Amino acid sequence: EAIEYAWDLLTNVYGVESSRLYATYFEGDESLGLPPDLEARDLWLKYLPPDRVLPCAAADNFWEMGETGPCGPCTEIHYDRVGGRDAAPLVNADDPDVIEIWNVVFIEFNKDAGGLKPLPSKHIDTGMGLERLASLLQGKSSNYDIDAFQPLFSAIASSASAGPYGGLVGAADSDLRDTAYRAVADHARALTFAIADGAVPSNEGRGYVLRRILRRGVRYGQQILGCERGFFEGLVPVVVETFGGAYPELREREGEIVEVIRDEEKAFGTMLDRGIAYFEELKARLGSSSGSTVTGKEAFFMYDTLGFPLDLTQLMAAEAGLTVDADGFDAEMQAQKDRSRMDRK
Repeated sequence: EAIEYAWDLLTNVYGVESSRLYATYFEGDESLGLPPDLEARDLWLKYLPPDRVLPCAAADNFWEMGETGPCGPCTEIHYDRVGGRDAAPLVNADDPDVIEIWNVVFIEFNKDAGGLKPLPSKHIDTGMGLERLASLLQGKSSNYDIDAFQPLFSAIASSASAGPYGGLVGAADSDLRDTAYRAVADHARALTFAIADGAVPSNEGRGYVLRRILRRGVRYGQQILGCERGFFEGLVPVVVETFGGAYPELREREGEIVEVIRDEEKAFGTMLDRGIAYFEELKARLGSSSGSTVTGKEAFFMYDTLGFPLDLTQLMAAEAGLTVDADGFDAEMQAQKDRSRMDRK
């Protein structure tokens, strides 16, 4: 039924051209002791010709939530943006024009240190990529070109000095302007939804993930796009206006979300200026020598004194063609913990 529902929704409700669709199924894996998922294959053959029903290895078609836990074979639906060709060789090949839009996972096993064990109660987990579906229905070549992102890009541009979003990627985006636009928009959405759901930035667990996301977004905005201080909180009402109809909790908690982001952004603002200045000096010094590695001690100073999470320093280093001594950073972190422990004795 899950496969039938997926096909019906895509082709009959949304009107997606069936000639552009491909399905994959689990080809089996001897090392796991699992046979091919011929049941899924045969169901797809009711709708698609054999050359568009493709067997794939466990790396693509055996879903796992982690090293342990529920798992099972899956079947995917892929869409060819170009059409009118044989795109089978491009499925699961990281081609930007042949994208996975739906995944149906048959949760049959639990994985632990002893291997796979059948679950007493099996179920199906099915999911679809909202932005990917919107991009193909709207005839866009990128998720970021869909209508849901345009208000955010306009709001960012109103505060930026780097010019409007241009849709460039890879080497074409040499000044990272469009990368920054995409990152800021994504981070603004993520933070707005997460805070509405009850999470708050902090120095531990999921809270630290949010703090890192916000600091990365603010850095992209201020350093790369030339946005004025405080710009990030102004994106919250745009997210709420865009998604509040479907997610009423965004409207209910809008004021609280703005306040949390304002406080976080303000606290990081001064440290951001100092951190950027420090890194620019570091980059110039490394550029005039034979070295190309930010030491663990330097990265730890940015973390401990300037509030820059390690992954943010690594991102800035990568943009400058540098690397970061992560092991050295970990050693500095451990040394600080040891000192703190000794001080408490």
